[in-house]
Amino acid sequence: RALERERERERGRERMSALQGKRGLMEGLSSRGRVGARRTLHVSRALTKERKHEVVTKLKSELETSTAVVGFSFKGVSVSDMEKLRGDIPDDAALVVAKNTLMKKAAEEVDGWSEVGQFCTGSNAFLFLREDLKTGFKGLRDLEKTYEKADYPVELNGGCCDGDFLSLDDIKKLEKLPSKLELIAKIASMVNQVPTRLAVGVKQVPTKLATGIKKVSEGNVEPAEQAAAQS
Repeated sequence: RALERERERERGRERMSALQGKRGLMEGLSSRGRVGARRTLHVSRALTKERKHEVVTKLKSELETSTAVVGFSFKGVSVSDMEKLRGDIPDDAALVVAKNTLMKKAAEEVDGWSEVGQFCTGSNAFLFLREDLKTGFKGLRDLEKTYEKADYPVELNGGCCDGDFLSLDDIKKLEKLPSKLELIAKIASMVNQVPTRLAVGVKQVPTKLATGIKKVSEGNVEPAEQAAAQS
């Protein structure tokens, strides 16, 4: 009996040792899991911060080379329609979808764009315009018409140009400005008209001079008029 009791105590100690080993293993795994979770969260936050920095840098680059920028709501706009807008705007324009907070940050870091913060509201997309303002606005107006009767219509929230905030009325005036190509065509037309007008004027000089000389020789003018004719 004494031997049996000793064996029972030995088996109890073995079971207790095994149980403690399992507890230690589970605690170790749990601890490593928590550490792993913290590391994953840290990396995720670092990547998010890096991504935000990239977006702000992109927005600053666009602002530095833009003539004007406008913000518009795009909630409910399909991906295909947004891509169509990208294709409709001029090559020198840019369409960027970004968080309002990041746009505000970029605008604060570039001179002349502090007023951008006034229209950073809602689900915003930003259209950066440069030389061809008229064509850039046309694509945006077409998108407005497409979603005019939608549950979430496309609406302009405002804009900024030359350091000033642009109201909706200001934007309408801005989009009526002639494009670069239209200005070049107009200037070329004016330049082409100069030689024609000059030639006509030169051609008329001998005729007027001959008429004056004839009147003087015939005594049909007074001395003062003669002097004027000779001059």
